Amino acid sequence: KLERADLLTLALGALLIRGGERIALLGSGRRPSTGHTALNRMAVQLLRPGAPDASMPKMEPLPRHAHAIFIGDFLSPLETVEKLVRGLAAEGVTGHILQVLDPAEEALPFAGRVEFEGLEGEGKVLLSRVESLRGDYVARMVKHMQGIADIARSVGWSCVRHRTDQPPQAVLLALDAYCASRKSK
Repeated sequence: KLERADLLTLALGALLIRGGERIALLGSGRRPSTGHTALNRMAVQLLRPGAPDASMPKMEPLPRHAHAIFIGDFLSPLETVEKLVRGLAAEGVTGHILQVLDPAEEALPFAGRVEFEGLEGEGKVLLSRVESLRGDYVARMVKHMQGIADIARSVGWSCVRHRTDQPPQAVLLALDAYCASRKSK
């Protein structure tokens, strides 16, 4: 997911720069800029070892009428996502959320005894019959995904989901078209 999110971020950044837009990563401490230098900086920030891997970026002031595109799994609590999105929207920022998920996160296709280990310090959990949890898990996941979409819609933002088993081109083209439509408004 992280590799796909980074790929989409850089590819979209390249498309935006080609269209004359200025880009920067939220939380980078850099002002939005254009050209190959901006894209190279973004690539270095995303790909360097030890790069921040916080679940959600910290709120920071953006220029009024700025446009933010968030790319990630958005598996953080809905309240955390809502606080960031509403905070930016209240400052006049428009935006788009691209939720990147692995198919296994949506379907929990495992059976039998499985040990899961969190990648963000959550620790490990051993489940003896993981398939017995599938129905409740899938229902909670659907509710969470709908919650993300509802948060975006409530402030006039858009939201789309991308699965890592799908080619990235389609969602990248959709994002580019979305950005182009926002620019013409």
